[in-house]
Amino acid sequence: MQQLRLLCFSLLVLGCILHVYAGNNVLDCCLRTREKPIPWRIVQDYRMQLVQDGCDIPATVFITARGKQLCAPPQAPWVLRLREKLDASSARKVPNQSN
Repeated sequence: MQQLRLLCFSLLVLGCILHVYAGNNVLDCCLRTREKPIPWRIVQDYRMQLVQDGCDIPATVFITARGKQLCAPPQAPWVLRLREKLDASSARKVPNQSN
């Protein structure tokens, strides 16, 4: 009986700890996207926001040189072109490691 109480207490404590740490996994999601094109000169990088990751809408999140995050519709033609441009420039920055 004593072991059962100890087991229940341990599970309760473990559950509380997991709840606290899981609650800190808040995603920084875009709530809406901007249709107006973003100037390519101010963008340094991007990441994709996906619904399956816990966000309400899919989006391309562009990161500016000043660290701001701008949300754009992922399938807009100007977004696809800007992503391709960023991918091409980051591919050139990666050193050739085949030597």
